[in-house]
Amino acid sequence: MYLDRSDMAFRENEKCCLDEDNIVVYRPGNRMYPETRWYKDGEVIKARVIDKVWDDSKWLPPVFSDEVKLIKIQTVEILDLDSLENKEHVLSKLKTNYPKRDDFSLLTQINMQALNTSNLIDNSSEIRELFNSWIMKFAQLPENNTKNIDELLNADNFSLTFINHDYAGITPKMWNYIASEYSLDIKNSMVIIKRENLAEILKVLKLNNKYIWGWFGVWFKDTGWDLLNREEWYFVNPIADEMQSTNFVAHFWDEIHGYNSDATWYSESLTDKFKEIWEDITDKTILLLWAGWTARWIALELVNRWIKKLIILNRTVSKASDIADKLNVIKPGICEVWDENSVSSIDYKLDAIINLSTKWADWDFEKLSGLAPASLWEEWNIFMTNNLLDKFSSLNSKLIVSDINLTKTGTTPLLDIASEKNLETLDGKFMVVYQWTEAIWTVFWDKIIAKWWTKEDVKKKLLKFILNK
Repeated sequence: MYLDRSDMAFRENEKCCLDEDNIVVYRPGNRMYPETRWYKDGEVIKARVIDKVWDDSKWLPPVFSDEVKLIKIQTVEILDLDSLENKEHVLSKLKTNYPKRDDFSLLTQINMQALNTSNLIDNSSEIRELFNSWIMKFAQLPENNTKNIDELLNADNFSLTFINHDYAGITPKMWNYIASEYSLDIKNSMVIIKRENLAEILKVLKLNNKYIWGWFGVWFKDTGWDLLNREEWYFVNPIADEMQSTNFVAHFWDEIHGYNSDATWYSESLTDKFKEIWEDITDKTILLLWAGWTARWIALELVNRWIKKLIILNRTVSKASDIADKLNVIKPGICEVWDENSVSSIDYKLDAIINLSTKWADWDFEKLSGLAPASLWEEWNIFMTNNLLDKFSSLNSKLIVSDINLTKTGTTPLLDIASEKNLETLDGKFMVVYQWTEAIWTVFWDKIIAKWWTKEDVKKKLLKFILNK
């Protein structure tokens, strides 16, 4: 079964530790973030118990029991084995747990504490007041959105997705479906708020005994990250902290923990799209439209998946160059930067075109394509997009055209034109489904594990439900 970065494996001889409020474990080597994928002070992880250890010689992964417990890391310390008073006891356990390892001179001591929710309260009256005063409003356009305050607050648990204007998002549809699949009385609602009210809202929610998580719409990702970094009751997952952006939060104790699944899971959806057409993402040439924060980390994810070339197209060349400079240190020559007005001069055989810019979504530019400059009139923008896709598809008939924007129509001008030309397309729904797989695993972990389900099971179920895949 899958063990990800926010999980910690406990051997059979450590299982008794999970019955304690304060837990101390020792691991060989350096387990402190950012070393490899390891741990950071303040984060909440899932403690998993190994039923059957792995066998590297046979390529067999470990088998985990359905036992799992949420614990919070207090401190992560690097130390020498010789510095421990109970050196022989610790060394004996380490040799039992890691029989093929010889060197235990460098250790990581991880001090943890079991989560306690006894300080949470029923402050539903304060939440009702947020709605009564119009600080929060139920969105009307999303399918299967919970729009009744009594239905929301009377459920066993609830979650909220924050957006700044009403649009047909699929978040409530997905989350309410998954809750139903697990027979959970959990309601999800998309609500409209203003950015300046986010801090007030989270201060109320962090004390509530039924609130379990939240999703940040595009206008709240940077604001949410900044807020969580300024408040003492926050924790920001290391990946989200590096991205300076959060797209969902989990409620642990009286704390709000921020995460970001944008880059990883968009790249995963693109990787699967290549597999769908019997291709591999490695050694591919990709055109990326936009150079904002999401682009920064999707670009890094793509480079880490061994693509051949990344071309970043942006109106402000300096922003794109900042990304390219960092990527070219990792892999020299991997990234090029072009001004968006020079798009017609690109003569590479492209394997994928990805639009990440939000300026082509609903608002003033909703009729424009992300591939052509915004400075053009609508007719010229569409005309130029047609010509560019003809050019790029003539060089590669298996070109994938992707646009992450979720609009009221369910599509975008760029995707419409690509579909008319019978090109492969990847829309934002895939990205959202893959992101939600990560969020569901973070929040519904216990129910999933108890049924011996995995992230892959959840992803397949959502793809079938949302996209008929």
